[in-house]
Amino acid sequence: MSNSSVSSIKARTQNFLETGDKFRLGQLVTESANVSTQNLSSLCQTDLPRAAELFRNIELDALQTLHGVDELAAHVVESVEQCLRRRRKIFLCGCGATGRLSLILESVWRQEPRLGYENSVVAFTAGGDFALVRSLGVFEDRADLGAKHLLDLGFQDGDVLIAITEGGETPFVLGALEQATITSGQTSWLFFCNPPNLLDKLVVRSREAMQNPRVRWHGFETPPMALTGSTRLQASSVLMAFVGACLREVAKGQKYKWIVSDLIDRIVQMDVQQLTPLIENESDIHLLGQFSLHRSRSAAMPVLTDTTERAPTFSLAPFESSLEIPISPLKGSRTYLEIPRAKSSSEAWHHLLRRAPRPFIPTSDVIAPPIDLRAILAFDFSDGVIDRRKKYGIGTGTIINVEFGEDLHLSHEPTLFFRNESLTESNRGKNIEVQIPSSHEPLIRQAQMKYALNLQSTLAMGRIGRFHGNLMTYVRPTNGKLIDRALRTLRSLALAESIATNSEALQRRAQNSNDEPFLNAIFEAFDNVSADEPVALRALGILKAND
Repeated sequence: MSNSSVSSIKARTQNFLETGDKFRLGQLVTESANVSTQNLSSLCQTDLPRAAELFRNIELDALQTLHGVDELAAHVVESVEQCLRRRRKIFLCGCGATGRLSLILESVWRQEPRLGYENSVVAFTAGGDFALVRSLGVFEDRADLGAKHLLDLGFQDGDVLIAITEGGETPFVLGALEQATITSGQTSWLFFCNPPNLLDKLVVRSREAMQNPRVRWHGFETPPMALTGSTRLQASSVLMAFVGACLREVAKGQKYKWIVSDLIDRIVQMDVQQLTPLIENESDIHLLGQFSLHRSRSAAMPVLTDTTERAPTFSLAPFESSLEIPISPLKGSRTYLEIPRAKSSSEAWHHLLRRAPRPFIPTSDVIAPPIDLRAILAFDFSDGVIDRRKKYGIGTGTIINVEFGEDLHLSHEPTLFFRNESLTESNRGKNIEVQIPSSHEPLIRQAQMKYALNLQSTLAMGRIGRFHGNLMTYVRPTNGKLIDRALRTLRSLALAESIATNSEALQRRAQNSNDEPFLNAIFEAFDNVSADEPVALRALGILKAND
């Protein structure tokens, strides 16, 4: 390793040691391990039906927190109603998974809006609409960018912000929230999935937000995630259902309580064993090194959300854009999205969002790839994906169709529709088709589809070893929260390894409070791993070599 590389690693380590206190979040429930899934990776490989039932049980435990908050929902509904009567707008702000769910909620509103208020809900996430396709951790740690983005979108006095953050501590979201309380005389809302007293104790920025007299907040005290720290799962399910149900009551008059009860009942009644052939098929595609194509018109938003979130969670190559071509097949995404009948990239994006894409212009000090409109449209989801990818050496072996069945007349009743079609000569014609009863209500079917895709992608990744127990060993430390998560994961792995190998030196290091060698190993691993290699396991190897 060169002297410059060593210096860079040590500089990043020192920077985190000096500034990382605000990201030391291991005590939060959303970052802690769920004891019931400590062997989830093994179950995915040895007893997939049991793993699926376990995942469903944790989802249902989390959704129970939506009961007993009818009065809170009524206040949110009234706040939105008053805002619309003033002819002002509702802004939804999130980051990462909550940012994507905010964009889904805007698209649901636009699908069946309150008459005359089609443009009254505006959703945004860290990095703008570009982040719907590529995770941008560099934006999440910047409160000033959250404030700027809110104002850039035209937030004014009289508007209302609903800030959504799984952990309750994301700087981007809290920065937007603070700006909203300065700009608008109306109460802002903050929703998260941790015990408020714990956030108040551990995170200064969260405490300040909850103490702001212009903010009303609520913490949904969910159990830990099925996969440690993976808040794209149960935490975002809860927040999507709560905020979405409030908006649906405003738009169409269905009561919050009815929507939530129906959603939970449908997940209870889902036969998750129907999904196991899809999970097995997808894991086989990965193990064989093949490429697939997710094709969806009616369910494109939840499909894109889930496939996007796999990349940072499991160290999969993200969707490539036309600005990156020519691209080596080794760096191509294992799947892509195609929206049938979309004739151009702009048409595909408009179908996806139910509006034109909105880019974000960051401040000049942000070091990030281009995220302007040209960069967004460079992700081309229109017809012809298979042929376009074939030109640079990526052959598609399987088409994964995901739809809401009744929208495309694939079924008489509302269903979640899945069909995997093999294109390889040896398996041609060996298709897997699954239909699961759903609802005509747009929010319920979106939330139900989110759950089904989360289950499929998580358990498929478990089958190919992309997490260990319930630890995200493949997650990439691209921001403060993820560096802290990688640090805790590495400590857990080091302690387990020291016990398994009777290594007293490694055990002493794992139990020592000095974080410096662990951070050095993480940054060295991050700089040298391939696109599909686990940072945490590579860092463990570095630690062992140094003992």
